[in-house]
Amino acid sequence: MKALMIAWKDLKFLLRSRTMLAFSIAMPIISMLMMGYIFPQNGGEIKGKIGFYSQDLLFNVMTKSAPATMIVVYKSKDELVNALAKDEISVGAVIPKNFTTNAALDKAAVSVIPNPSNPQAGIMIAQMIPAMMEKARQPSSKNIKVNLINVDGSAFNYYDFMAPGIMAMIAIMSVSNGLAASITRERELGTMDGLMVTPINRGNIVVGKILAQTARGVVQALIVLGVSILLFGVTIEGSIWTTLLLLILGTFSFIGIGIIITSSVKEQETAQVIMTTITFPMLFFSGVFFPIEQMPKFIQYVAYVFPLTYAADALRKVMTLGVGFSYIKLDVVVLLAFALVSSVAATLSFQKLIQD
Repeated sequence: MKALMIAWKDLKFLLRSRTMLAFSIAMPIISMLMMGYIFPQNGGEIKGKIGFYSQDLLFNVMTKSAPATMIVVYKSKDELVNALAKDEISVGAVIPKNFTTNAALDKAAVSVIPNPSNPQAGIMIAQMIPAMMEKARQPSSKNIKVNLINVDGSAFNYYDFMAPGIMAMIAIMSVSNGLAASITRERELGTMDGLMVTPINRGNIVVGKILAQTARGVVQALIVLGVSILLFGVTIEGSIWTTLLLLILGTFSFIGIGIIITSSVKEQETAQVIMTTITFPMLFFSGVFFPIEQMPKFIQYVAYVFPLTYAADALRKVMTLGVGFSYIKLDVVVLLAFALVSSVAATLSFQKLIQD
């Protein structure tokens, strides 16, 4: 009986907290809607173009008659990689010298580089290439060997696609949990009130929170990177400094939003429920686990509302394709906009939110 009384006491606390109650109800609804719409309903339909870089003269002659809506031929491997970075093609195929001659001898092989934004499409297209060659009347095309590779020519590693997204996810999740604990816990303990009556500038308080949570998020993301390299063979094709900068920027882009949310509630539990309701859908909608291109069209529009989408996309392009800032400038600009606007808003509203 006493246990039931304790349970009722906790339930009454939940019922009195309208914010926490509302988000507790919204969370399962959002989760079920998300799971119902996030997956494609029409199977494995492949859209987009296939890029070819061929060193075989006879193959080049044959592809001249191929429909431009499906196939794009590039003059160098660098052009092919740049097209992948710009999402102009869904997959890149490298045709070696003497390909047509080797095809007649059942020794032909083609290398396929999946687009890091949708490696599943690359894997599916790789399986379709022999049939495509046969349709084009390529000799012995059924015996063509298809090799999935990375940009550097090494064997394709699916963890190369997963690691950048997980790094961005861990950094942002660390921020959301850290802010919920940092701000609301201090309000519950009363230490925030003591901090607010000191002559410390409110902007300094916000900056301090930002620096602490950024450091926490980046360190945890780097731990993920270290484990990925040591245990799963993940490689970084681009600059490690660009990777680090993107991690910092991705973490920073979410902190202002987190400060505004956690400062507006008084209980740590409520803050954590709200942050979970926001971050959980973001993990699935942002292409961390599932390619955005495979989601329904209206879900794709939702995906580009979250900063995690841009952080994961930029990290993948740098880590897997080795591109520079010119290919991720849109992602960087959007992340900077998220960071600056949300941080300024958090600084201006921090005192009012804390006093409410």
